[in-house]
Amino acid sequence: MEEVVPILCSDVDLAGILSIIKRILLLIQVIVPILLLVMASIHLIQLVRKPDDQKQKKKVVNSFLAAAVVFLIPVFVNVLMGMLGEGYHFSSCWNHANDFVSSSDDYYEFDDTKSLQTILTDPDTYEKGIVGMSKLNYSSAVEIPNSVLKNASHSNLSIVIVGEDGHVYAAREPDLLREGGSTYKVFTGYAAVNLLDPKTDVVVATKYAQNMPYMGTPDVKIGQKFTVSQAATRDFPGSSNITTANIAITIGKKHAGATSDKDAYFKGMELINAFIKESGCTKSVLQSSSGVNYNYNTGKFVGNQNGISRSIYGITASDLALVTINAMKDENFSKGINYGRNGICPPPDSNSFFIKSGTQAYCHGVWGFNYNNKRYYIVILGVNCNQGDNKCTIFKDLYNWSRTSLLS
Repeated sequence: MEEVVPILCSDVDLAGILSIIKRILLLIQVIVPILLLVMASIHLIQLVRKPDDQKQKKKVVNSFLAAAVVFLIPVFVNVLMGMLGEGYHFSSCWNHANDFVSSSDDYYEFDDTKSLQTILTDPDTYEKGIVGMSKLNYSSAVEIPNSVLKNASHSNLSIVIVGEDGHVYAAREPDLLREGGSTYKVFTGYAAVNLLDPKTDVVVATKYAQNMPYMGTPDVKIGQKFTVSQAATRDFPGSSNITTANIAITIGKKHAGATSDKDAYFKGMELINAFIKESGCTKSVLQSSSGVNYNYNTGKFVGNQNGISRSIYGITASDLALVTINAMKDENFSKGINYGRNGICPPPDSNSFFIKSGTQAYCHGVWGFNYNNKRYYIVILGVNCNQGDNKCTIFKDLYNWSRTSLLS
C-alpha cells in the first residue's frame, strides 16, 4: 500500500478559506508591486526634470521599498508556515490549502489523459459480475517447496498459483487470514464495477473522504468526478486510498439510501463485504476500503502480528485469488492493468504483469502471466522486503518455478 501519513488538515472549511486568502495574497503580490513600480517610474521622470526636488527623491525610494515589501510578505509567510510544518494545525492547513476547494458543489470533470487498453484479448467472451464466475478448485494443488522460497523473508507466507479457470496448481497457507494492505483495492474495485453502473453512475470526491484519517496526501480535488471504471482502477497498481473511500460512499448512497457521506461510507463497506461474500469469499472481511489497518467506526487500529490478522478483519490469499480472477474478466476493471506496468518488483518479462502490491512490502501482492496461451495468477501475502533485497525476487522465483516445474 502507498505510504500513509497523518491527516493533513482536520478542518476542510478552514482549508477552503485559507485557499482563498492565498489566492488574494498572490494577486496582491503581483498587482500591487506593479502599480508601485509604475508610480516610482512617474516620480523618477519628475525627478529627472527637477533633480533637486527632495520630495520626489523620497517618493521614488518609498515606492521601490513598498513594492519590495509587498512582494516579499507572502514569501515570508509561506516560508514561516513551511518551517512550522505539519506539527501545527493552522500551518498544516495553510500548507495544503490548495489541495481543497471551498465548496463540494464546485464539480469539474476528470480529464482522463491516459489511453487505457484492456488486457483482455477478447472481452466480449467474458460474462460480467458473479454470473458464471470462476470458483477455485484445490483438488490437485501441490505444496510449494521451501527451496522455491529461499529468497523470501520467511517461509510463513500465503501463496496461491491459479489458472484463470479457477484451477489451483500450488498453494501455501491459502486460508490464513492476513493483513492485506492495498491489495484490498482489488476487492473494492471489483465491487465498484458490479455494484455501480459503469455507464451511468459517477463517483464524486467528497470532503468526508478527503478528510478521513490515514488516507495519505490528498491526490484528488473535492468535487472531482470519476467514471466507475476510472475510480475502480484509479492508477493501478498505485490506486488511491481516497478514491476507494468515495467508491464506498457512492455505493452506500445508491443502495442503502444514505444521505450523509459518513453514513454512506459505513453502509457502503457493509454492502461491499456482503458482495464479496456472495462472490465466494469464505473468510475475508474488509476493515477499510483502502487497506488502511484502521477501523473508522471505532477510531482505533486493529492489531496484527507479522501481517497475520488478530481480529475478524483481513483477507486470505485464496479469496484474493478468486476476486482477482473474476475482476480481471470485467473490462471495466481490467483496463486499469497493462503489460509492462512496473512496480519496484517489475514483471520479469513481457508475458507477465503487475496488478497490486500491499502494505510495507514491495513484492507483496498480485501478479499475472500468460503461458502456453493460458492466463495464470500468483497471489502472495506476507512478504516483507525492501527495494533491492534478494527476497524481493520471490515473485520471479515463483514465476520461473511455475513455468519450468509446475505448468510444463
